[in-house]
Amino acid sequence: MKRILISVLAVCLATGLVGAQDKNAKPAKAKPAAADCSTTTDAQITDNVKAKIAGTLSLKDQTINVATSAGVVTLTGKVKTSSSKGVATRMAKAVACVKKVDNKCEAEVKTTPPKAKPKNSSSM
Repeated sequence: MKRILISVLAVCLATGLVGAQDKNAKPAKAKPAAADCSTTTDAQITDNVKAKIAGTLSLKDQTINVATSAGVVTLTGKVKTSSSKGVATRMAKAVACVKKVDNKCEAEVKTTPPKAKPKNSSSM
């Protein structure tokens, strides 16, 4: 009798756990293994930055040259907008083992962020 009771209790607990799971929860993404920067060469960093830029749709057709020295990436060339220049900097910084990004690209069109509207102050 005790075995039946324990078995029923175990089955109830197991089904309760399955039912309590969040069906909308996304599985955790596996993080890529951290790169060993002591063995990564500047040429490898340059290749990785070039691949990252080439894989970015907004930078795909733009002329960006990449050079790396001691983990410091220098970007040169022409981009369409200053926004593209910022995107190139972010993409380069996202590459493993990049210590710093020096973006010397020239933007063909200077874009400025929208200006904040002045606050209305009433004078009496």
